[in-house]
Amino acid sequence: MEASPARDGSPRARKAGPPLWQKVATALRTEIRDQTLKPGEQIMPEAALSEHFSVSRFTTRRALAELEKEGLIRIEHGRGLFVAEDIVPYAVGERTRFTDNMRRFNIAGDREILSTAIETGDPLVCERLELARGADVLVIDTLSSVDGRPMGLSQNFYPADRFRGLDTVLRETVSHTKALKAFGVHDYTRKCTWIISRMPTAREARLLKIARTRPILETQKVDIDANGRPIAFGISANCGDRMQIIIE
Repeated sequence: MEASPARDGSPRARKAGPPLWQKVATALRTEIRDQTLKPGEQIMPEAALSEHFSVSRFTTRRALAELEKEGLIRIEHGRGLFVAEDIVPYAVGERTRFTDNMRRFNIAGDREILSTAIETGDPLVCERLELARGADVLVIDTLSSVDGRPMGLSQNFYPADRFRGLDTVLRETVSHTKALKAFGVHDYTRKCTWIISRMPTAREARLLKIARTRPILETQKVDIDANGRPIAFGISANCGDRMQIIIE
């Protein structure tokens, strides 16, 4: 049906408002920014959102895709829709310290020791630590969290002959820097860092509370003492959408 003519005889112009998907996106964006929907909170499913806004599933899907592109939500297949958490900055430089990083950015960070063991080092570990093949290494597994949110899993390897008992001291001091001082290492620096993106293992996904479909950032690092001797080789699995790595 054509628009009815105006008094001057010309067709009456229809008022064009924003597309429905933009209205849905704007409504959700407002709830996220005023924290009616809080970081990490699960949003109602797509079908329920469509009913709530009285729009089609296609319209809702288009709005959600826009919010995901803006980084305001994350869509986990098989789990649902979630408000994206704030990104935590983590600086990597010559002297990288977890506690110092948290203090620098005024963030409440925590690190929990999950397990420790003496094991035979695999070829990669022995190569990074410049040990003879098959040498014993002390393995310390930790989980790092920020404001109660899991951020990363770390597995650190130390030459067992030099650092046997470090795990006991670390449980008492919490700080790696303080624990290493008890073994005569009063300063250490980062020799090198490798960063790759990959999918999480089942264990990593469970402990980090993420879906197996969400990529993680794996960092590998070697720390050396003042004489250039490797003291630690570490492999960390970090939540890629919760952490921003800053190279300094």
